[in-house]
Amino acid sequence: MANRVAFFVNLTSLALVVLVASVPSVRGAGGSGTFAVIADLHFNPFDPPDLAAALAKSAPTAWPAIFAAANDQAMSRTGEDTNHALLASSLAAFAKAAASADFAIVPGDFLAHGFEEKASKALGVAPTSQAAGEMAVKATIFVADALADALAGKPAIIALGNNDSSCGDYRIEPGGSYLAATRETVRRLVGAERLEPDFDETYAAGGYYAMRHPTVPSALIVVLNDVLWSTKYRDACGTDGLAAAQAMLDWLRGRLARQRAAGGRVWMVHHIPWGIDAYSTINARAATCPAKVVPFLKEPFASEFLALLAEHRDMLQASFSGHTHFDDYRVLIDERGTVIGADKVTPAISPIFGQNPGFQIFTYDRWSGAPRDFSTWYLANPGAAPRAADWQFEYTFTKAYGQPEYSPDAVRTVWKAMSNDGAVRDTYRRLYTVGRGALDAATVTAYSCAVGHMDRPSFTACYCGVRR
Repeated sequence: MANRVAFFVNLTSLALVVLVASVPSVRGAGGSGTFAVIADLHFNPFDPPDLAAALAKSAPTAWPAIFAAANDQAMSRTGEDTNHALLASSLAAFAKAAASADFAIVPGDFLAHGFEEKASKALGVAPTSQAAGEMAVKATIFVADALADALAGKPAIIALGNNDSSCGDYRIEPGGSYLAATRETVRRLVGAERLEPDFDETYAAGGYYAMRHPTVPSALIVVLNDVLWSTKYRDACGTDGLAAAQAMLDWLRGRLARQRAAGGRVWMVHHIPWGIDAYSTINARAATCPAKVVPFLKEPFASEFLALLAEHRDMLQASFSGHTHFDDYRVLIDERGTVIGADKVTPAISPIFGQNPGFQIFTYDRWSGAPRDFSTWYLANPGAAPRAADWQFEYTFTKAYGQPEYSPDAVRTVWKAMSNDGAVRDTYRRLYTVGRGALDAATVTAYSCAVGHMDRPSFTACYCGVRR
């Protein structure tokens, strides 16, 4: 592993001096610590395609030497998934920024979009072939190993995304080969001693599990594979997808009840944000505004999941997701206007949807477990040579939004201000795209409504009431 660390770090070390001393810090005093969040890496091992045959014949531990043959490769450009040059640069920057972090959170999507089709073209096999499936497993393990090296043995809390499958996008097979083949890798990155006793059963069944918090003794981290609840999910390679989705919800209900009895707090890590898909809603072709509204999760899981969060509001301390590729938030508020919790949507490494690659470093209270602040880092020049990689500090939440700390109440305050304060709204639009332009002012209403309206009726009232 030492050789792999040197390979990743040396590739971009000259371009990362900016990360060392000249950047504002989110680290607090006394009992505060930091953790890092990196999401949606979407690694494409088939760029360049001429290495595919050698990769297919080799174990993931041999892949760094194979990729060394493409050492003149430029990093992925905007509109592309993550090639090896961008992955190496991102993890080198991440390693420096997270050098003092206690642990990392990874909310899913290790694999490139259309992975099976890319494997089919590069290897000359069918997308559903065993060879394509094996490449999905190898690529996942390769990225996980690279993350482990970047973190120098610190825990990495891994969730699966919709592309993390050997069957296809939104097609994870419950009890299938991909889950069986990646289980030991997840165990190793999390740390076997932190996992709850039912890890083998729940991960194999659907890619979800619970673990003890790395530093807060009374806190539990629940890792969900909410792809099973997605409106787009189908069990194309198996037969019990619906049963697996229900089993995960039942497991979550029981796990939260046990944690309440124990008197501890809960963090959640998952891939898909709470609530409504603003992008799909804007681009839907339905005839009326209410018909355009697209929830991320299907019923009854969407409503029952939110109801569980509301029921256990006193325990829910933090939540982290990815999926959209942009820097965003969700805040769950009850009918009385009381905040239940917040979900931080982490920007992506893959620049395929137009944002700059980015990741985030959080400060938190090691005694209580409460997150306090975060900063965002981003790559300002995707498409450049790795040695010219310009990784920059972008902003700190409390300074950008004038809040005393990052918290569910602070997110609600920012969200409320977006409707009547043009400066706050413009800050949100600018930061949403991770240093690359700004969110279109003509569409910001949908995104703003999505931050604070998790259920379809309330989002529809917010969005369609403005648009009619």
